[in-house]
Amino acid sequence: MNDSDNALARLLSLPDLKNSGYANTATEIASQPEMWRRTGRLFYELAPEIKAFLGSSPRLLLSGAGSSHYVGMSIVPALRRVFDAAEAVPSTEIVMDPQSCFPREDFILISFARSGDSPEGNAVVELAEKLRPGRVRHIAITCNPKGGLASIVKGIGDRGLVIVLPEGTNDRGLAMTASFSSMVLAGFLLSIAYRDGPEKCVAVADSLSRTGQNIIGAFSDLAAMLSKEGFCRAFFIASRPFFGGALEAHLKVQELSGGAIVAKAEDTLGLRHGFMAAIESESLVVLYFSADPYRRLYEIDIAREIRKKKLGKKTIAISDSAEDLTNLADYIFETGNGSVVNDDYRALVAVLPGQLIGLFSSLSLGLKPDTPSPSGIINRVVSGVIIHPYPNLAEDR
Repeated sequence: MNDSDNALARLLSLPDLKNSGYANTATEIASQPEMWRRTGRLFYELAPEIKAFLGSSPRLLLSGAGSSHYVGMSIVPALRRVFDAAEAVPSTEIVMDPQSCFPREDFILISFARSGDSPEGNAVVELAEKLRPGRVRHIAITCNPKGGLASIVKGIGDRGLVIVLPEGTNDRGLAMTASFSSMVLAGFLLSIAYRDGPEKCVAVADSLSRTGQNIIGAFSDLAAMLSKEGFCRAFFIASRPFFGGALEAHLKVQELSGGAIVAKAEDTLGLRHGFMAAIESESLVVLYFSADPYRRLYEIDIAREIRKKKLGKKTIAISDSAEDLTNLADYIFETGNGSVVNDDYRALVAVLPGQLIGLFSSLSLGLKPDTPSPSGIINRVVSGVIIHPYPNLAEDR
C-alpha cells in the first residue's frame, strides 16, 4: 500500500486542516514512526551516560499518572529481564500512600511525563526526596524541557538525570499518542543502552518504526470502517508482556470518544473471571496475539470461546501471522509484514489500533479529537489536584 493511500493520510490531506479539530491528534498519530527513529538516535548519544548513571543492578520504581503509568506497565516485563527489580506504581497511588510504595533499599525513581506538569508526578519526586533521603536517585523521561518535572530533577544535581525526548513528542492534542509511544520506546531503550550499547538502540528503534509505519497505514482503513458501523463498548484483550499497550488502547478510545464509548482492557485469562459478562451485542472486541507459542495457545482458546458464545458485534484479531487464526474473528489484521515483533516490545504494536479506532470514532460521533470533551471534564493537563503537605514521620523511614 502507498503511504498516502490510507484513511489517515486522506484525512490529513483534506483542506482547512488547521481548523478541522483533529489536526493535532491525527498528525501526532501519523508522526510516531519518525518520533521513534529520532528517539533511537537520542539514546545512541545518551547510552554511555545512561549506563553510568544506572550503575550496578539498580532497583527501579516507575512512576506516572494515567497514560504515563501505562508506559511503566508496558515496559516492566522487559526491564525485569535486565534489572534485578522493576515495578510500576501510579503516581496517584504513591502520593496517597508513599511509605508503602517507596522501597526501603536504594532505588532509582523513573518518572514519565508528557508535559512534566502533573501535580501528582512532581509531588512523587519531592516525597521521595523527603521520605528516602540518600536512598533515591531520579531519572525523568519527559517530552517537555520546560516542564516542572525537568526543572525539579535538574535541581537535584548529580543524583538526577533528565532525558527530554525529541521535539514533536510533546503532543498538542488532549490524548497522549506520540508522547506515550515514544516514552514506551525510551523505557525499552534504557535497558538496551544498559545491556547492549548504542548501536542496538538505533537498530531496535528503526525496526519498530518500520513495523509501526505499516500498521498505521494499513489499520487506519479498518478503523475508519469500524467507526462508521458504531459500537458502544470496546474491549482490548492482551497477555502480560504487552498488556500495558492494551490498557493505553482502551483509554484512547474512551478519551477520544468523550466517554461515549466505554472501553475496558483485560488480560487474556482474566477475561473469564467476570469481565466477559460485559461484552454485549454492540461491543467491539480486539484480541492481541503473541509470538510466543505457549502464550498463544491460551490466546487462541479465549478467541474460540468468544466466537462460540457469539460475544460482541465485531471481533478483531491482531497478530504477526494469521496462519492459525482462521474463523476466530471477523477481521484478522496481520502486523508482521513477514517479520515477528518481540513480545517485550509488542506494547507499541498494541496501542496503535486503539489510537486509530479512537480517532475515527471521535469523528463519527461528531466530536473534535483534539478537544473531545465538550464539557471540559477532562483536559490535556490534569487540574484541580491539591497536593497536601505530608507529615514529618522520620521514624517511619
